[in-house]
Amino acid sequence: METIEPSEVIADVTENVNDDVESGKKTAESTFTLTITFQAAHEALVHDRSIVRSVGRIIYSAIYFGLFTAMLFTHIPTSRMYEQAYAVSSILAQSGDDTVTPTSPIKFYNIGQLGDVFDWLNNAFVPSVFVTQDQNGVDLPSEDYARIGLFNKGLGGVLIEVYRKSTVDCGADGSLYMVYPVCHAYQGLDNEYQSYLLIFSLNATEALEGLSDWKNQNWIDNSTDKVVISVLTYNGELEGYVVTELTLEFHAGGYITPKAKARPTISIPYGKKSSYVNDILVWIWWIVALVWAISCVLEWRKKENRPSRPSMITRLFGLFIVEAVMCVFYAIWASIASLLNDYDFQDSLWKLADPYALDVNGTEDDIRSLNVVIDNLKRIADLTSALRVVGAVIIALIGLQILNRFRFHPQLNILTRTVTSALKQFAAFFIVFIVIFLTFTIIGSMIFGDRANEFSSLDNSMASCINMLFGVFDFESIKDLQFSVAFYWIYMVVVSLVLMNMMLAIVLDAYDEVSKESYKKAANMKLANRVVTICEDVVSEVSKMLFARRSVVSRGKIRPRLLEHILQRKIKENPHTVLSQESLKTLFPDVDIGLEVYQATLQHIENGILIVEALKTEEIRNLAIS
Repeated sequence: METIEPSEVIADVTENVNDDVESGKKTAESTFTLTITFQAAHEALVHDRSIVRSVGRIIYSAIYFGLFTAMLFTHIPTSRMYEQAYAVSSILAQSGDDTVTPTSPIKFYNIGQLGDVFDWLNNAFVPSVFVTQDQNGVDLPSEDYARIGLFNKGLGGVLIEVYRKSTVDCGADGSLYMVYPVCHAYQGLDNEYQSYLLIFSLNATEALEGLSDWKNQNWIDNSTDKVVISVLTYNGELEGYVVTELTLEFHAGGYITPKAKARPTISIPYGKKSSYVNDILVWIWWIVALVWAISCVLEWRKKENRPSRPSMITRLFGLFIVEAVMCVFYAIWASIASLLNDYDFQDSLWKLADPYALDVNGTEDDIRSLNVVIDNLKRIADLTSALRVVGAVIIALIGLQILNRFRFHPQLNILTRTVTSALKQFAAFFIVFIVIFLTFTIIGSMIFGDRANEFSSLDNSMASCINMLFGVFDFESIKDLQFSVAFYWIYMVVVSLVLMNMMLAIVLDAYDEVSKESYKKAANMKLANRVVTICEDVVSEVSKMLFARRSVVSRGKIRPRLLEHILQRKIKENPHTVLSQESLKTLFPDVDIGLEVYQATLQHIENGILIVEALKTEEIRNLAIS
């Protein structure tokens, strides 16, 4: 809210007010004796208009927030993307009981050693992917082959990439070398990477035969470092692709870590489930915001008392940051649309549409075509992730912008003022918290790291300590380890009970201080009530402008906007003319206005003047303190 420079226009201000500061109301004994000049009245009405602008900026940002949110979920349809990714990953990357039976083969996340890999491929993966018959044993048409989860059509085939290490001599000497002479390490050789392709025209039996042949060739053995299985699917119902990567990491300790990642992307930038309308509306709002920001800069340059350079930089950042990040958002979106419409991508995709067009043995050209599509979709998935992050940043910025524009209101700005006040006290506390937290993190890793995965690395230990802090840590994972009870309870007492409650006390203390000022100061209560009154006046003013332009009275008083225009002309002649019922009559000689309207108008202006003066006094006091 813009401040108004002090002037000498108010004289003989006396008050006899009994304020009920808890409710913000005055008792029946309240009286005002106030001499109002034309200039004072004009200042009060101009101040009211600045409040209207502040409210208008909030409404504008709220609409901007809604339009961008609608557009964001059009370009990143999270519910559709989750539905598609979950349908594929829940079939290919299952988890469950470790028990293996003929009717319950090993699950992907239960793979722990080399033999489990072949069991999973033969008994779980192939039957789920290479589907050439329906539930009744009837052969499906080729276009319905490899339907994962009914609607997710496999494209091309299954690409299996095997990364292996070359054999090298171990560095140990003497007897240790005799015990373990051969080790494995990357040497940068061509044979350290091999790719295999199982095309989707194969049935389950033929796919198993291909896997058996590769197994006899030792395609996966103790020199293997990583196996990446990529499955590309398309869902026409949801207009999206999913690149599913099933990764098996072979550790030097002898165990295997299975990891799965399903990366959904849209297939058509503007299809049947999206349109240009949301983009157009967002860009209209973006242009208006940019024009307004530029006008603010030009207005600052015209002022004699320009903001200082640091203040100007801060203001420019606040004015243009949303619009700048919006440009980044649409640059990423344009890149996604370009990749989806790329000729090589579309050509390779066309080849993969018919599995019979690929060689049964998976030639290099077939693998190259599949790799082109998968790599392109991986880039699109990466860009989609970046788009989500940028979109989230814009949502956060607009949300903060709305909160910042609440600053003129004594109650609506309570959150930002509380956070600002609390942050001043958080600096010292945060240093203490970090030292204690890192101490427990390192101690936990040292004591339990060799026996509990939750503390096997500093990253895992830090995550476990955070989980303890929020009550989601599974104590059963360490309860049988030495010193676990002592570590757990000391951590919970020191960090969770003491430090967290200290943090809460800082926030509550800041809130209590801010709320007392916001809700118990009479001037703040007057301003809050004034904002509501002014907003109601604006709604009435719009109605009058549309249907009764010649009307002078609105909501029981003279229209504030009309009175402001007339006073603006009059103060050029004599700004110190006293505003009274008689002078108001001279301003509107041709209009029959009742006495109560004049009284209500004067009371409205008096309230505005008192608020302006109270704000000036508060501003001067703050400057003196600072």
